[in-house]
Amino acid sequence: MKIYDFEVEDEIEKVEIYLKNVEVIKNSFADNTSRYRRLSLDIDLDFPVLRDCIESYERALLIGVYTYAEQLVKNFYYQLLEKDSAQNIYIRNFINKKLDTQKFSPNVSYEVLENSIKNELGTDIRFIINKNREEILKYNDLIKDRHRYAHRGIYQSSFEQYRDVIKVEKYITAELVMIVNHGMDYRIHYQNCWKYIVDQLTKCCGLYKELKNNNNKELKKKFISELKDLRNKTREFLRNYNDYIDKGKLLNEIKIQLERMNTMDLRRISSFALIEDLEDAIKTSKIIYLKN
Repeated sequence: MKIYDFEVEDEIEKVEIYLKNVEVIKNSFADNTSRYRRLSLDIDLDFPVLRDCIESYERALLIGVYTYAEQLVKNFYYQLLEKDSAQNIYIRNFINKKLDTQKFSPNVSYEVLENSIKNELGTDIRFIINKNREEILKYNDLIKDRHRYAHRGIYQSSFEQYRDVIKVEKYITAELVMIVNHGMDYRIHYQNCWKYIVDQLTKCCGLYKELKNNNNKELKKKFISELKDLRNKTREFLRNYNDYIDKGKLLNEIKIQLERMNTMDLRRISSFALIEDLEDAIKTSKIIYLKN
């Protein structure tokens, strides 16, 4: 998938390979420090220099992960605004001046990016995952770490956070690719489907709790009707958006539970508990529409 001049799959794969390489060399250095000391003697290289080279390799990962996010967002705007392809030359010149490739540096922190899309592109878009989810917080911390490192030379990132940060980048990528491929109306419909499913799930869970204490025939009939509606909506939702949910890695646990909902047998009371598993997955994933 290409967004303007940015090959999404190729670039995220490069970041993942870099992460794997850093992990391999850090583990090797930690497990074989004495052998690396001997190596430094054999090749007449001060051991601290060798150690600094390995640490520099890790610091470059910070730049690579940040650069992916920045290039993704830059090219997202270039694509939507038809940079270099607008037929009106004055519009083209205006865009090229305002979004100069050498100077345009968008703020890619999670909440700022969401608000930028909302305000600058005139849409009611909301990211599906709450900004307080742990992986999102790590992502925002890394953005701050990169600016701290770039402007003050202070490196404070923890290697362990990168895997979660890359998951967030994949989630953001899926969101932006959806907009590029299908437009804003399609993306707004996507978030409205999430809201409907969460609201319907909340209603079903409330009825299920009542039913546990009161096996009333009319209550059960109402519950089955609402549950059937929820199941049908999840089926339709996965048919339409499965690819984007799958690529937005932070939604994996919910996807598993949505797929289980698809196979729910409304004739079996034991299958009703699936809605509680889905509710737990939505809570854990911190979907924005779930009320505490």
